[in-house]
Amino acid sequence: MAIRYAGMALMVGVILVIVASALTPGTAIINPVDQTDFEAARDALGDSAILSHWMTFLNILGLLALSFGALGLYALGGKQAGLGGRLLQFGIIASVIEWAILIIGSGMRHFEIHLMQRATLPDESVAPEVFEAAALNVHIEMAGVILTFIVLYPLATMALGYGLSQRFGSMNIYKGASYVTAACGLVGLVIFVIAMNAPELGVRTLFGINSVFLYIASIALFVIGYGMYKGRNELAEEGGSG
Repeated sequence: MAIRYAGMALMVGVILVIVASALTPGTAIINPVDQTDFEAARDALGDSAILSHWMTFLNILGLLALSFGALGLYALGGKQAGLGGRLLQFGIIASVIEWAILIIGSGMRHFEIHLMQRATLPDESVAPEVFEAAALNVHIEMAGVILTFIVLYPLATMALGYGLSQRFGSMNIYKGASYVTAACGLVGLVIFVIAMNAPELGVRTLFGINSVFLYIASIALFVIGYGMYKGRNELAEEGGSG
């Protein structure tokens, strides 16, 4: 029963994070801007402050649900023999850490949005430009925090996906989803290495490619969560091929 709740949390978390990411002003749907243009990204959040707050809060809830769901798999790694079990445990721990980092970044975004709201309120003692400059500084610092997620994400996803794949003896949709998860992590690692060593290729393009594979990995994670919810033997404590 516990694994079913964990699977449900994983699915809900994926949905919340995807919805929040898509509807956050300045990103995919609402007033999209180049996210490498920090001032434009800040202004997009400030222009739709209430929606930005709610989507940021929704993202935090989704990340908490993802963490709860992933931790539901941790006991499986401990009972799984060989390298697969150790990688599964490492992937779960690293994933929870990376999601915690995103939660910190989301808290910073809340503060950035608040500063942009303050800039629109009548206050004779502080000029709007002061709040806008402070919001920009927070946004830049938030980008640095999120960079830590970008570093951890490929390692966590590769380990989690490969570790889970070793629990399945034959190919099926859940083993395939595990391999897709690991592959998306590998792509993320390649993109990060390229971005570090060849920035002239265009950070914006690399960021866009990475975002696509993040969505693909999220869908694969949803499938894995569904398998947990349905009580697949390989995703229960007594299952797994080792």
